[in-house]
Amino acid sequence: MVKVNKIVGLVLLLIFLLVLTGVIFKISRLLVKSVWDGQSQLNLALNPSLAGQPVLIAAFNPEEKSVNILLIPAGTFIETIHSFGPCRAESIYRLGELNKKGGELLSGSLQEYLGIPVEVYASKLKVKSEKLKVKSGLVEMFGDLLKGEGETNLTRWDLVRLWLTLRSIRQDKVSLIDLGQTSASQEVDLLDGTKANKIDTERLESIMSQFFVDKKLKQEDLTVAVLNGTNHAGLANKVATLIKNIGGQVMTIGDTENGQGESLQQCQIKSEKKYKNSYTVRKLSHVFDCQWEGEPMAEQRANLVLIVGKSYWEKLVLP
Repeated sequence: MVKVNKIVGLVLLLIFLLVLTGVIFKISRLLVKSVWDGQSQLNLALNPSLAGQPVLIAAFNPEEKSVNILLIPAGTFIETIHSFGPCRAESIYRLGELNKKGGELLSGSLQEYLGIPVEVYASKLKVKSEKLKVKSGLVEMFGDLLKGEGETNLTRWDLVRLWLTLRSIRQDKVSLIDLGQTSASQEVDLLDGTKANKIDTERLESIMSQFFVDKKLKQEDLTVAVLNGTNHAGLANKVATLIKNIGGQVMTIGDTENGQGESLQQCQIKSEKKYKNSYTVRKLSHVFDCQWEGEPMAEQRANLVLIVGKSYWEKLVLP
């Protein structure tokens, strides 16, 4: 009888260890796939499922416990990535679903057109956009996403942390700007007799640089040189605009020397080793999918040198 009890005990212990191993494995996978570190500012594109609803971009600042929301009115035309051309903001996700890339097309197009990082998306939301302008609506949205309603690239771990963060934010820390009510938006008549909104990108830049500044990046105050490492013109300017809009100090914009051109595939960041783990390097590496490559270029005086690779052009142009 004693021997049987020992065997049963060993079997139960083995089952417990197997279950514990499985739980730890699942948790580790969630952490590895997480798109938010819980500390840096996060910009999230919100695309309600109801027709005619505006698209919103919410900027979460966990340190200040605040949320800034940009409302993009329905009917606002946005130039999309992957060469799809201009599209109404509320229809971009559905357009991307044709290639099963709805979230990528939505977040990528908004990021490139508005000149701000848009790391995360949530679409097919049942919560009305009017409610998403206030804290209770945002909390409700993340609760629905945790239940599996809607689509997002956030992991469940990300959702839990964001839900908890939002619950601790006061309503007076939630601010809203309606892009349609700013000088950057202009109403135009289309050939079919309907009306739409067109964005003046030059005026847009001043709005974005006020509303979406990443204060941790701005306070770190590292200077950045942005160089185009490809033969495709204009890439360095696009990247530099985004960096400036979030509070970065861009010192130089130019091209790499020695005809590096198409040989550089992926974005690189060069700096002294002491900056390798800085917030700025981590943020820019995440936004532009860069690798840190060691010591800076001798001819550049900036703290960091970001070299744009061909993969960035492919993201913008290739289907």
